[in-house]
Amino acid sequence: MRKSYKGILLSPPTYNYKLSKNMKLKNYSFSLALAHSDLSGYNVCPMANRITTGENNPRKSTCSSVCVAKNGNGRYDSVMNARIKKTKRFFEDRTSFMADLVADIRFAIEWSNHHGYVASFRLNAYSDIRWETIEAQDGKTLYELFPDVTFYDYTKLVNRTTEDNYELTYSHHGQWDDTRKASDKGMNIAMVFDVSGLTKVKGNLPETWHGKKVVDGDETDLRTAKNDGSNVIVGLRAKMSKVKIAEALNTFVVPSNPSNVQGV
Repeated sequence: MRKSYKGILLSPPTYNYKLSKNMKLKNYSFSLALAHSDLSGYNVCPMANRITTGENNPRKSTCSSVCVAKNGNGRYDSVMNARIKKTKRFFEDRTSFMADLVADIRFAIEWSNHHGYVASFRLNAYSDIRWETIEAQDGKTLYELFPDVTFYDYTKLVNRTTEDNYELTYSHHGQWDDTRKASDKGMNIAMVFDVSGLTKVKGNLPETWHGKKVVDGDETDLRTAKNDGSNVIVGLRAKMSKVKIAEALNTFVVPSNPSNVQGV
């Protein structure tokens, strides 16, 4: 068995800095990095304003303009072009794409087990696709093909219904009605607080927020009930400048002090 993982579509556990933190939990997390928003010509983030058209829908998130997909390796044109090519293939050659994805997952599980780790998968690294509706093979979804494997994602779509092995954390983006619906469904809620994540000394997240426990979502990326607990807020620090934080406040960035929140 080779030392490093190389898939056709999936990125290895060390490729994404945030996902690499899961390794301390003896977990190898593999991700699918598609081109965010509508950069490929296909919109993969239905609840975020499209970049190429300059969309400004107040019901949608403004996160596309500051998406972390542009950080790290995403700042290189070659990487972004590869993500665009991959995204186009998903929409234009779905059967072949899914066959390669299934093969990647099988190999990732085998490779992880060989190295003494548990495999998990985050297929919406920079997208928000309803994977639970997509046939992978033989009329089954990925979650039906791999019932004993953990899949997880963030989502801004409150009305998704998934298999037990596909765990979703709702991403708050300023629409409090939707956030309340997600909370009422029992979903954990991810919130980006007005605490800088770019400084050497990490800013402090609130311990509770409106009566809910806040867990530090920057410690690992493994968004599962086993790791985070249930009925919690997953607190995230804003990975942007103070100016950008101020601009995004009360949209998808939330004040740490609940009394300063608009619209709750």
